[in-house]
Amino acid sequence: MSIDVEGVDMFSLTEDELKVLIFVFCVALAGVGINHAVKVFIPAKNILCLDEDFGKIDINSADKEQLEKIPGIGKKLAERIIEFREERAGLSDIEQLRGIKGITDARYNKVKNYLAVR
Repeated sequence: MSIDVEGVDMFSLTEDELKVLIFVFCVALAGVGINHAVKVFIPAKNILCLDEDFGKIDINSADKEQLEKIPGIGKKLAERIIEFREERAGLSDIEQLRGIKGITDARYNKVKNYLAVR
């Protein structure tokens, strides 16, 4: 194949080179299609077998020491959290933490990403 633009030979490909170029293009196009299909039909969290709470501390089973490791939770607040959940036989939602003395909106927003309800 040869493309001649105003007397300038831009591409001089042999038949084998042209076949390789077409093959590479087709493989790349197939890869883009497969990648798109995987993103559309298989959510990433299913591929990795992870959920949004992976790595978070379960608020209903965490002991005082585990709670104290969370930035924004000290000894007193950890004790209040444990007392609060025991009074209610466990929490059903992280939002319930807002009912604990010392958990302001700012502190709640800081600690909520470390906790889960299981």
